[in-house]
Amino acid sequence: MTEKGLREHYDVITGRSKYIDDLELPGTVHLGVVRSQYAKARITSLTEPSRALLFLTWKDVGIYMPVRPDPRSKNVVKMPVVSDGKVNFVGQPVAAVVVEDRYELEDVLEEVSVDYQQERPVSSIEESLRGKDKVHEGGNVAIELNLSGGDLDQVRNAEVVVERELLQERIVQHPMEPKGVMAYYKDGVLNMVGSFQSSFRIRADLQEALGLSPERIVVRSAPNVGGGFGNKVPAYPEYILAALASMKLGRPVKWIETRREHLVNATQGRGVYSRLKLYGRKDGTLLGIEGDVVVDLGAYAFTINTTTPAFIASLLNGPYKLRFSRLRALGVYTNRPPTGPYRGAGRPEAALMLETLVEDFSDQIGMDPVEVRKRNFLDGDFKTPLGIYIDRAGYREMFERAEKMYREMKSRHKGKAVSFVAFTEVVRSSPGEGAKVRIGGGEVYVAVGSGPHGQAHRSTFALLASEILGVPPEKVRVEVNDTSLIKEGIGSFGSRSAAAGGSAVIEAAKAVLEKIRTRGLTVEQALSSGEIFEAEVFSKTPDLYTPGIHLAVLDLDKDTGISRVVEYWAIDDVGRAIIPSEVEGQIIGGSLQGISQVIFEVAPYDSEANPLFSSISDNGVPTAVEAVRKVSTEYVETPSPVMSGARGVGEAGTTGALPATFIALEKAIGRKLRGTPVLHYELSS
Repeated sequence: MTEKGLREHYDVITGRSKYIDDLELPGTVHLGVVRSQYAKARITSLTEPSRALLFLTWKDVGIYMPVRPDPRSKNVVKMPVVSDGKVNFVGQPVAAVVVEDRYELEDVLEEVSVDYQQERPVSSIEESLRGKDKVHEGGNVAIELNLSGGDLDQVRNAEVVVERELLQERIVQHPMEPKGVMAYYKDGVLNMVGSFQSSFRIRADLQEALGLSPERIVVRSAPNVGGGFGNKVPAYPEYILAALASMKLGRPVKWIETRREHLVNATQGRGVYSRLKLYGRKDGTLLGIEGDVVVDLGAYAFTINTTTPAFIASLLNGPYKLRFSRLRALGVYTNRPPTGPYRGAGRPEAALMLETLVEDFSDQIGMDPVEVRKRNFLDGDFKTPLGIYIDRAGYREMFERAEKMYREMKSRHKGKAVSFVAFTEVVRSSPGEGAKVRIGGGEVYVAVGSGPHGQAHRSTFALLASEILGVPPEKVRVEVNDTSLIKEGIGSFGSRSAAAGGSAVIEAAKAVLEKIRTRGLTVEQALSSGEIFEAEVFSKTPDLYTPGIHLAVLDLDKDTGISRVVEYWAIDDVGRAIIPSEVEGQIIGGSLQGISQVIFEVAPYDSEANPLFSSISDNGVPTAVEAVRKVSTEYVETPSPVMSGARGVGEAGTTGALPATFIALEKAIGRKLRGTPVLHYELSS
């Protein structure tokens, strides 16, 4: 297996790969969902269709969606699987139908008549904070935290204070394949296959929602998952409905999300307001940060969205030696779809907030912003004022290479705006990952809890196992994201798979190797011995940090307002680049999404909380024509403290590209901006 022959690529590029909608079981029936047309209303009547095999309303379901809330939340309002008599966002499930033929779905859904009594919605963070209208009886604030630490007396030593207010508008996550599941309840066991990032998380959600023991639930991914970006980690109402329908009918039930449903369904990304101050001294020393971060949670506490405010606040130290932090972190309800993790999941938002402040500070004291960053940059491990431990990485080596490239790019691109931004993104490798390695019957078999959705996990894990066992990676068979294969797993999100999943594979492979050696055998002898040698582990790993410095060159046509990133350069400390081409691909893909958030993408709503979009094109997703042509990547390899030595890079590109593009655009227009996106018609002369 060479990089040119990664096992994941062949079936995809030849069209032979199987996605959830390609799978069918005998007797499969199809689920459709009636959705709210209003942002806030009470349901006064609901009529049943005449042609449905099954019609599910609140009286049939009576379940609220599982939540993983921040334990400090004070007002957790869970989302009902279908409306419990109220609706709180356009697109919220009201009822569900099951039919024999998928082509009947739209006709049967249209038979369902719903009468609503409209109420005044809360359409924005600003409205929610005012509190005049309430999304829920308990008020609009789900969580409010005062987070402070470090030497707060350093405020008195500040000679310079800069302040920046930003609103990062919502965007829709757009994997190429929307969500989808097939549920089949048979012989007391619920089987579910779908387009998932974490089968184990979905099993846990199903267990909580349905009251089934984990032994009675088997969840696995389809052979291929067409992207995720965080959207495919938890269970959704439709998964619960498909499971219930199968339990009632005793038949396989399939639900495939349409793109139109995906646009207004949970979860959407971003939706964050901030007003922050950065304190420092005239010699360029940064002292600390203070202010407010407010996250639009949408209509309900859903998945982990109440943890987002504190998570963003925890990242506002960045890669700098700040002395103090004093932050207020809030999560508020609005009558929009629930928000949730979208590639970066707080990391890009925090990087934009901090890096714009560093630029403002540099302008205020008249110092080169690169020099300001250099004077405050980390050079080893560090404990932030809020108590977050950042592990050692190649900060100084990275900075030297990046500064040199920045000077070259400025010289080469005269007349264009060139930005320089730095960040360190947390890799959510804790608590670890599960893996099993088995040798015997002529093969090496590896099972991992990780859930690939476009990454080369199978090739990566095969390579790591082969290094320990001394066999060619082509001899290693890898299966992933299936709760029946290992006892405990976590999944793929937060840039964690190479660090957590890779370490689990290494630990399990070492355990098997020890068993084989104890018997006095070699791996080759064990393969042909007729015996089975097996080890299963849950490898514990801590959170890690991947630092990076990214540069963007932006060209602006001032007549049309159209801006383009014409060149992008990134250097990241990846720990260990297990498969270099995959590292490069992750950084390039993430960078394109960060750029897009600044100059293309938005999910706009009107004052009544109605979506002003009905297609991908309305959201501003760029095509290959608009994408940056030249992205160059370099990396430093400072091994992380986990067995694989890797750090995560899945979100590094997005985390760097958002502030890099935003600051380059500010340089091009010569003024400060107030948020994202910045669309071309706002800039045209």
